[in-house]
Amino acid sequence: MNAKPLLAQRQYLRMIPVQIQANAILNMSLVELQQFVETEAMENPALKVEEGSRCPVCGFLTTEHACPICGASMKKIEAAEEKGANEHDYLERAFAAIDEESDYDPFRSVASAMSLNDYLNQQARLVLGGRELRIAEYLIDSLDDDGYFRESLFETAEEFAAAVPEVESVLQIVQSFDPPGIGARDLRECLLIQLRFLAHTGASADSAERIILDHWEDFSRLKLKTIAKKMDMDVSVVQEACAFIKDYLTPRPTCLYRPDFDGLAPRDTPAVVPDVIVRKHGDSFMADVVDYHGHLLGIDPSYEEMYQPIKKGESPLSEEDRKHIAEHVERVMCILEAISLRRKTLARVAAHLAEYQKDFLAHGAQHLKPLRQKDVAAALGVHESTVCRAVASKYCKLPSGEVVSFDMFFDSALPIRNRISHIIAISAAPLSDSEITKKLAEQGVVIARRTVAKYREKLKVLPYQLRAA
Repeated sequence: MNAKPLLAQRQYLRMIPVQIQANAILNMSLVELQQFVETEAMENPALKVEEGSRCPVCGFLTTEHACPICGASMKKIEAAEEKGANEHDYLERAFAAIDEESDYDPFRSVASAMSLNDYLNQQARLVLGGRELRIAEYLIDSLDDDGYFRESLFETAEEFAAAVPEVESVLQIVQSFDPPGIGARDLRECLLIQLRFLAHTGASADSAERIILDHWEDFSRLKLKTIAKKMDMDVSVVQEACAFIKDYLTPRPTCLYRPDFDGLAPRDTPAVVPDVIVRKHGDSFMADVVDYHGHLLGIDPSYEEMYQPIKKGESPLSEEDRKHIAEHVERVMCILEAISLRRKTLARVAAHLAEYQKDFLAHGAQHLKPLRQKDVAAALGVHESTVCRAVASKYCKLPSGEVVSFDMFFDSALPIRNRISHIIAISAAPLSDSEITKKLAEQGVVIARRTVAKYREKLKVLPYQLRAA
């Protein structure tokens, strides 16, 4: 049997570098795009950034009258420059140029607060070393947002080729750290750890520890009379112990952490920069993309002048120089095209969202319509991944002045959560999940009780039994 080579034509879909660059830039938020441009400007001499376009307070590229990051008035700064000033006077005028209505604080970065993980690791280094310190650092990194250790001790022991008792002993040391209750494996252990920190503070603390230690099931169901009978004490004593637990203990130990410079460092999250601003025009809404880079970036004139002969094959330069110039200029062209495509794509998506969700923009969260990224892609005639990249990690400034994530436009559960929050807020007495379900049904919203419970937990509202206690 003779083997003969066969020729066959096949088609493959492969992304070219221009498409890869375009997708990457489309996925960037405005701040990420700014950082990308900064890096590219340092590495690529063919990229020209227009002079005088940077905010002298924060360095952001802008052409607006006020910087979108720090709120500095560009006109006031230009006036200060024209008058001429020394370095001290210039900085004073620059910070004074920040609009009074802006939330920007020039001293926001002066006091850098220590994170909880760093704080716990610092305590671990004071009492542990070697292998035990490495285990402690692993345990600290495994804590969830509330400060609990939910992982398996057995798997952690395997990670370090150690015995489970050794890992458990290190965990107990971590549980002795500040804030009290950190590193607990469940709520019961968390409360007991906190009570040990409050030992000998009174009879109520002692009674509370006995209740949690010996009568946890009854306590979790608030069967106070049953607890009093089993402990052979008056119900009022049990009630005082439960009040002590409610007033002095917390189910989330991370909330007890107060970093250094707490009075200086801001407790709020840094202000986000909107990628799109939605403005109201009469009865309609217009979406404007915040993107100055397309107007402020370009090809360096000297590189562009040398590139034209290279493109025509008439350049007298060496092959190495021609390659250097062509690569850098073509990369700039690719970036500029990608930034332009980002702006156009984001503008189309934002315009569609503003039109589709105009009731939400005009009247609030209860009027948000269910919407999927797939639906937006179909309406615009693009691939779903394009819409996904266009809205990823991006923010929108609403006509109300609120800056929200684009994810909110696709959160179909938001109106229901908003209704549940409103029902709980206006109710004179605590409502159970079943009662909330009935009130939602009266408003025309029919959902299961377990769904109400799930949304209530997302709102971080305690169960009925604990709210009624």
